[in-house]
Amino acid sequence: MHAQDTDDWIVTEEGLYVATRGFLIRRGYCCASRCRNCPYINWRENPEWEPVPETEVQHARVASRSLAAARFLLKQHEEALQHNNPTNHDYHQRMAQHYRALLTHWKER
Repeated sequence: MHAQDTDDWIVTEEGLYVATRGFLIRRGYCCASRCRNCPYINWRENPEWEPVPETEVQHARVASRSLAAARFLLKQHEEALQHNNPTNHDYHQRMAQHYRALLTHWKER
């Protein structure tokens, strides 16, 4: 089966195959390849990024880079919460909860 025959891949104008968000969610964990559509780690610090629902995160052994990124981003969001900025409080609280959930589901390979 060719990648273009499924909903798992997008082919860019440059001819690159990019995994879809749906495919990555079904996989259940982050591979630490910094996928463009990663629903687990906000690798590109995109303010519009949405995390995967916790119910979709599988218990898995993941790359140490995935765990390090989750720990780093959790720390960033927790520090932002300590500054008590009411404008982004809900966002940082939601992101901190997301990264805590990842760290409870994932173990290092």
